[in-house]
Amino acid sequence: MRLTLSATCMVLPAAVSAFFLQSPHVKVSQRRRANTLPAAIAVPVAQLEENLTTAERSVTSVVRNCSPSVAFVTSVLQNKSGRSSSRQTNPKLPPGRSLGAGSGFVVDMEGYIVTNYHVIARAYMLQRMTQEYEDTIDNLVNNATQLLGSTTTSLKQFFPSPTTFAQVYVRMGDATQEYIKCRIVNVQPELDVAVLKLESNTTSLDALQSVSFGSSSNLLVGQSLVAIGNPFGLDTSVTSGVVSALNREITVSTSNRIRNCIQTDASINPGNSGGPLLNLEGRVIGVNTAIVTTSGSSAGVGFAIPSDEVEPVVRDFIREDRLKQCKLAWLGVSIMKPSTSQRLQPCQNWVVSVEPSSPAATAGIQALKVRNNHGRVELGDCIVAVGGNDVTSFKALREELEKRKRGEELAITLQNASGEKRVVYCKLGSIPSKQ
Repeated sequence: MRLTLSATCMVLPAAVSAFFLQSPHVKVSQRRRANTLPAAIAVPVAQLEENLTTAERSVTSVVRNCSPSVAFVTSVLQNKSGRSSSRQTNPKLPPGRSLGAGSGFVVDMEGYIVTNYHVIARAYMLQRMTQEYEDTIDNLVNNATQLLGSTTTSLKQFFPSPTTFAQVYVRMGDATQEYIKCRIVNVQPELDVAVLKLESNTTSLDALQSVSFGSSSNLLVGQSLVAIGNPFGLDTSVTSGVVSALNREITVSTSNRIRNCIQTDASINPGNSGGPLLNLEGRVIGVNTAIVTTSGSSAGVGFAIPSDEVEPVVRDFIREDRLKQCKLAWLGVSIMKPSTSQRLQPCQNWVVSVEPSSPAATAGIQALKVRNNHGRVELGDCIVAVGGNDVTSFKALREELEKRKRGEELAITLQNASGEKRVVYCKLGSIPSKQ
């Protein structure tokens, strides 16, 4: 018997339909009778859950709270007009030839989505090739312009422009929702992780719901889990199971091995790649990525990349992207290194310096001072809470500030070396551009 480790991404045809959804042999009278059925009656969720066990209620609660955060991710190859060169039989799908599809989930209210790298790998490589080609042409034209004195526009006409390009789309919710164009923020193939960013002027990001990461380090074998994704293109399908094993090593390509993976018997199929694996608290503890199979479908042996490895990568990608887009909120302080501040218990986030004219300076946050005559250091303020949330470590402080937006009014609780606390209020600004 041959066992195959298969990444759970899929390539979709232009149209996918189940034969039993609409049969051509159904009589017109039957269709009319079907259309006269009474409207559905809304029943409160609490009433529907009355006869469920506690375990069942835990699963339904996770599904109800987390399903809106799960996305269908697809990538296509389009021509310049945005249309497919082949016949498009399903107008709801983005036009173009399919390059792959899978799942993803929203991790930030600004529209950042996590998925597997292999779900969008073809689109990513094609986009890189296109960008490298255009950069090369620009360099050649600029150099030729300096040598020959011609205009850039006149020289560019001698170089052909790409006629096709790869594009990634995401659909939130069911098949009735629109596809939203995405930008690939960054990828880490070694971990099979990619981060996307929704780019739409027509879709409000206010309607998005995000999920939070949980810790994968405290999982127990036998612990209940829930997987949500889009297997075979079927929207927000839910399966449940348990942690079958921990610390598995899987090979997702000929040269790429991922360690510490979570093994689960929750059914994972082609199209589940990039979807969340959740604990019963509704937190993401893994990203579904591969299965062991003899048929190509689930055999009860699936694998997810642990959240403790995914979360730091995702956080760094989002932070770097916000810096590039100049959207990261700015307080204007430098914090003492954790290795040094640990000696100054109980406070950890001692302010080392305050940028002039920064929100922190305006609020009166005090940095440490060095007395030149004796070289003695006088501590200033330590940040102990942000927006009412305690920050007992530098990591907690950074994560709390990264959630904030420019222009946001923020309450910051400070503590000095004498243990006295005070609250200051400041308006977060933008990171100043380098002169």
